[in-house]
Amino acid sequence: RVPGSAQVEISLISRLEFSTETISNPNKNLPVARSFLAQVSNSSYGYFASGVNPTSAPVSTITKLDFSNETVSNTTPLPGVVKEDLASVSSSSYGYFGGGTSSSVIARFDFSNETTSLPTKNFPTNRSTLAGTSSGSYGYFGGGATQPPTTLTSTINRLDFSNETLGAIGGLTGPSLSNTISGLAAVSNSN
Repeated sequence: RVPGSAQVEISLISRLEFSTETISNPNKNLPVARSFLAQVSNSSYGYFASGVNPTSAPVSTITKLDFSNETVSNTTPLPGVVKEDLASVSSSSYGYFGGGTSSSVIARFDFSNETTSLPTKNFPTNRSTLAGTSSGSYGYFGGGATQPPTTLTSTINRLDFSNETLGAIGGLTGPSLSNTISGLAAVSNSN
């Protein structure tokens, strides 16, 4: 977010064709326009969670996109994470939504039955505008802002998918981002 700029919520879903690197609009939209949301996916479905609608009210539902036919439907509310500016990571079995405005909660979304729960350890402080990325074994949440007061952070937290423990990578003096930063994004490769 840029201070003083207009906030825009949209419902449009665009598709990136990996083989040709072209973008198209499959004429499927989110049921509610929103911004500052997070997403997780498995091989069959994509899930969009939380955010805020055009009246700046929090959105609590998770919306599912079926990759096979590009249909969109609402699934379940996301407990404890009805927030904007959250981040997400995912394993093959679960998606995790963490942080958000005035939130330290990490919620788990079970891909097999589309239910949510709060089994994991939370961030030590409220954390928003952070980024998330995943490897096969771990999810990484990096950067963002802690509140209150709002302070940018360079911390990288690792969520171990095998036992759902959360810690700073390398301990208290371990690696961190080179700058304190918020509003960032992250990607990973399959290696």
